[in-house]
Amino acid sequence: MVVLVVGFRFYAQYHGLKKGHGIVLSLLAIAVLILLMYSQGFGVTREVSVSILITMTVLKLLETYHKRDAYLVVMLCYFVIMTRFLYSQDLMLLVYLFVAVWSSSNALHVLQFQKNEILFDRQQLIQTAKLVSLGVPFAVIFFIFFPRLGSPIWGSPDIFGEGKTGISDSMSPGSIVELFMDDSPALRVTFKNGVIPDPRHLYWRGPVLWHYDGTTWTRKKSRVRAPIESFRSEQVVDYQVEQESTGQNYMFSLDYVLGQPNSAFMLEDSTLYSPTKINQLKHYELQSVLLDSFSEQLSEQDRKFLLSYPEQLNPKTQLMMASWLSDDQSNSAEALINRTLTYFNQSDFFYSYSPPSLHGDIVDQFLFETKLGFCEHYASTFVLMMRMAGIPARVVTGYQGGIDRGEYLLIKQSDAHAWAEVFIETEPGIGSWRRVDPTAVVSPERVRTGAGSIIQTPRNWYDFEWIRQTREGIDQWRYQWNRWIRNFNLSKQNAFFEMMGFKHHEVTKIALIMAFLIFLLSGVMALWLWIKARPLKTAYQKIYVSYVKLLFPHKECQQALNNGFKYNQQYLQSIYPELKPLLIRFESLYLKGRFAHHQQPDQAYISQLKNLLFKIKKRKSLK
Repeated sequence: MVVLVVGFRFYAQYHGLKKGHGIVLSLLAIAVLILLMYSQGFGVTREVSVSILITMTVLKLLETYHKRDAYLVVMLCYFVIMTRFLYSQDLMLLVYLFVAVWSSSNALHVLQFQKNEILFDRQQLIQTAKLVSLGVPFAVIFFIFFPRLGSPIWGSPDIFGEGKTGISDSMSPGSIVELFMDDSPALRVTFKNGVIPDPRHLYWRGPVLWHYDGTTWTRKKSRVRAPIESFRSEQVVDYQVEQESTGQNYMFSLDYVLGQPNSAFMLEDSTLYSPTKINQLKHYELQSVLLDSFSEQLSEQDRKFLLSYPEQLNPKTQLMMASWLSDDQSNSAEALINRTLTYFNQSDFFYSYSPPSLHGDIVDQFLFETKLGFCEHYASTFVLMMRMAGIPARVVTGYQGGIDRGEYLLIKQSDAHAWAEVFIETEPGIGSWRRVDPTAVVSPERVRTGAGSIIQTPRNWYDFEWIRQTREGIDQWRYQWNRWIRNFNLSKQNAFFEMMGFKHHEVTKIALIMAFLIFLLSGVMALWLWIKARPLKTAYQKIYVSYVKLLFPHKECQQALNNGFKYNQQYLQSIYPELKPLLIRFESLYLKGRFAHHQQPDQAYISQLKNLLFKIKKRKSLK
């Protein structure tokens, strides 16, 4: 719609087409509104309201043929700009919207002052930027002092999470490969003591997948887990997570979490789960125990669930696992795990982010034909092999590793990973969970140095090392923005007020301080604008002003400055005949100095003119 409307307006302007008939424009607006309601649904919601505002702003261009209509379009653009903050408050969005405000303000400047046909006047663009920047100090004052609510008036930004990317509650071949192509941030983690754990512990646990239908892994409904009670203090790590919005309920943490944040709870499969979807930037503090295994009692129902698999699929793999079981009379879980990992390590398997498509007996094709896959292929295959061998197992999805940015650890979407958990039973239903990552035996550098280490060829046309480094550098600015601006909530504002010496409930004091700062800032800016608006006088003009003030009465000075130089000279020579030689000399030097600079340097003329002024003043006083 935007392309059609703007394209038509350019065409109409170029060919001089007249404004369309009012009935036609009204019918068009009604038709667009009906289509909007059909696509967005009927109801007074934020999404529908914003969509209507944007739609009508664009359609207004079809009847913008007078300056009044143009003013209205520009003012509507300001409202459209404000609505963007209802969806996101990211740093890069702020930069974009600042440019949008500058562009709209420049349009107002053009409508009000421009008299030429230049499309982009450089001086005018700079002037608009200066005027827009004057609003920044006022914004800072309102940001700090204006009362904050516990939650936004219009609900959470980023509320529409349908288009968000990230780990989901299902996994099929290729789903995590898609995330590997995305370098946008997923998590930012700050460790309390500043020491980042060893990469083998940097598994950021997300959804745990139990059910497999032959193609896709999915979750199962879980109960709340009891807290961990047995651990050693040296195994505990404290950290704070800043999670980007995902539109999902899952939160990410290191294995295994002690307790849980107030805004979440722990499921029985150790998944950290939020009762509401994460549709805005989320901060939470955690304590995790870095355990190699987690003891737990498994119900018979869950045990059967963790041993199930589609028996009609992948017959070759089932035969291979049966032969392995017959070879190992002890049926040791540890032995089968090690044999499976050795099989992956020594059978020409390769780790690739561009694996071939698989259909039908996916595991058989992967194990005996392609031998080329990403982490989800290895994790899925390993879990199924364990289940075929009678060992309870499940797939865990999340992120692995991260990039050390000094102040924090950056985990990107491209760090998405899948691994396995197997239940080592000491007796039926009693044992411990153990993390097994088959990717680590196929591509050890993926786990040891991160996802970026396996990039051998560009993932897309703009995938260059310098672009990745630039984005990581920009993310540090985004981290500071999130920390000091986006996370400036009610509690931090109260702490700021207390630091200034008064309580947050002392509303009168806060209002007086804010009013004082606004008036002070307004006065300073008004003074600055007045100084900037004053005409700048050259050295010759300053001397001439002194000359007029010396010889004319005070009441006549302004009128004399408005008169011509020659007229003033004739008048002065008539009332000061005794000064005529000096006045003629002043006239000659002034005209030569101002309009004939080539005869001698300006400073010489100015010095002589000042000397003449002194002589005229002295002669005039003697009179």
